[in-house]
Amino acid sequence: MDLRDLTYLHAIVDAGSVTDAANRLGRTPPALTKAIRRLEDELGSTLFERRGRGIEPTEAARYLVSQTRGMSHRLGQLCVDVAEMASGRQGHVRIGVSATVAAIYLPQLLRRLAVDLPELRLTIVNGMNDVLRRDLDRGEIDLILGVHEAGQDDDIEGFRIARDEVRVVAAVGHPLHGRPLRPADLLDVRWVLPSRAVKMRQWLDAAFIARNLPAPQPHVETSSIAILETLIADSDFVTFVSSWKVGTRLVRNSLATLDVPELSMPREFGLVWSKMLPPTPSATVFIEYVRSMLHNPASP
Repeated sequence: MDLRDLTYLHAIVDAGSVTDAANRLGRTPPALTKAIRRLEDELGSTLFERRGRGIEPTEAARYLVSQTRGMSHRLGQLCVDVAEMASGRQGHVRIGVSATVAAIYLPQLLRRLAVDLPELRLTIVNGMNDVLRRDLDRGEIDLILGVHEAGQDDDIEGFRIARDEVRVVAAVGHPLHGRPLRPADLLDVRWVLPSRAVKMRQWLDAAFIARNLPAPQPHVETSSIAILETLIADSDFVTFVSSWKVGTRLVRNSLATLDVPELSMPREFGLVWSKMLPPTPSATVFIEYVRSMLHNPASP
């Protein structure tokens, strides 16, 4: 089974049409159509059926995509890694980074890497933890620098870098700022929150429900931390974000944590990778470099 043909199949299923997939890949529609025919001949199975003016993937196509999603990315990366090892280069690492780590930890890490491992190339993917985990499972990224939940997932492994607390946050000068609060005091505020797929949102909902209070109903729901911070800074909204992030130079003059001890969620940040798709040689170099920094007083 040809890796390129599989890549084209994934692209068509994701895009919903041959034309859109071809545009995304920079190929022609006939090239993708020929790839699908080759796969169908090899498998003896129809992969797409006509539906009006479009096409619909068959159950066989969906199954093939689900079973090869990580494999196709992994094989592609394996080819790159072998070529780079043969040429003496250190290779390429794809890292998913949560917004907090991107703001706090990543800049200093990248500066040090540029000095210590100048030939190691990185692709940085920013996203919420649930999206990054999906990409890791699919093999679309090699590592995650983000929330680390030691011992809670048998499919990943890693190590802790730092501790953090997620707190209720509002603009400096918000009417609730500067006085002790209970969760019940926040029932009538306007919330900006991530989706319920994000674990810190799940924790917040559970904290309210455990006190016989309704879970917060967000006025705005967003997957963008940048949008969230901008909304909070210029309004009476409140949110639930990293107190570590609130302490950064860029936002500490505009945002502040509210004094709600019962709504303080401890968590850890770390570097994690999949047990199902062991790290590439280049990713292993990156892992060991970050691990060594934890024992270096100059670490960020």
